[in-house]
Amino acid sequence: MILFVTLLISYFLGAIPSGFILGKILKKIDIREHGSKNIGATNVLRTLGVVPGIISLIFDFFKGFFAVEIGRLLLAQSCEQTIFGIKPCLDYTNPQTYQIAIVAIGLAAIIGHIYPVFLKFKGGKGMATGAGVYFNLLPIPFLIALGVFLIIAAFFRYISLASLVAVLTFWIVEIIRNIPNFDEIPLLILTTCTAILIIYRHKENIIRLRKGEESKISFRHASH
Repeated sequence: MILFVTLLISYFLGAIPSGFILGKILKKIDIREHGSKNIGATNVLRTLGVVPGIISLIFDFFKGFFAVEIGRLLLAQSCEQTIFGIKPCLDYTNPQTYQIAIVAIGLAAIIGHIYPVFLKFKGGKGMATGAGVYFNLLPIPFLIALGVFLIIAAFFRYISLASLVAVLTFWIVEIIRNIPNFDEIPLLILTTCTAILIIYRHKENIIRLRKGEESKISFRHASH
């Protein structure tokens, strides 16, 4: 029961569409009808400007971070009531059970962002929210992937390319961390599922990159 409630909280937190809300508040527009038609921070930056883009990025990042943190707090609550002598919750003091539960909670937040119920399940690409989840769960691989993201973005100015390379970097680092014992299988599964989701959500960007038609980010232009 605790896990089910926590998964719902995580999903609905992840589903809060900051980019859509900022578009409505700041310019009375539906951001899904402008730019790349995505609600993510990159399109917010291009459409609304640098400051709204940063606000959207920070909000989306922390909804992933706090979804995991709320999950930790709720799973830590003891399950004292019993039904017919049986505790109606899993034993989250077991490391493997806990890891599986916290992974599911993080994934729920990412899915909430990508498929938000508030926008008929058409959301962002999951990068910022996924970053918040991973910064909480796996800070070292996250920081390595963030470094790669910043380098690629600075040199090529393609946010989509930087995102894809960073996701693959994170996935490879997590595989390397698990060698040879593979004692973090749930986290590795989360990394793999997230990588697949994010790459799938970038399929149109991949096509444009191959054709040389992808838009480069320009902070000077975005600030106007």
